[in-house]
Amino acid sequence: MSTVNEKIDIVADQVTVFNIYVDRIDEWWPRRGEKYRYTFAPESTEPAHIRMESVQGGRFYEEFADGSEYTIGSVEVYDPPNELVYSWNAPGWPAPTKVHVRFIQSGDTTTVMVEHTGFPDDGTAEGYSEGLREILGIFRSFVTGATA
Repeated sequence: MSTVNEKIDIVADQVTVFNIYVDRIDEWWPRRGEKYRYTFAPESTEPAHIRMESVQGGRFYEEFADGSEYTIGSVEVYDPPNELVYSWNAPGWPAPTKVHVRFIQSGDTTTVMVEHTGFPDDGTAEGYSEGLREILGIFRSFVTGATA
């Protein structure tokens, strides 16, 4: 199995960064990037909202403009403001993968470390690594703008 590891530094306190990651995911999560789509919306409808329930056992899901939903995964560890673990299940995958996010404060900066595990050894992880770098860059820009 393959693993993706990415990290970014954000000039903001740990509590703020954690809370924005979870509670405001619908505002910062991109639906389309430079190269990839970051939605599970079928071609026949548009993405509407992405949500993460801020509790262990909560759902991580996407709502679409036609009223349908896709459950991406569930929150396995919810330890604010330090750690978040959730499953990620793309359609057609044999099993869900796991996303482990750590929020580590040092001075006025919070490091966000993401480890996404469980990819098959078929090259999928490389695309997810590239996409995750873009998503984290968008997240950092959102947090920076929200805390300015």
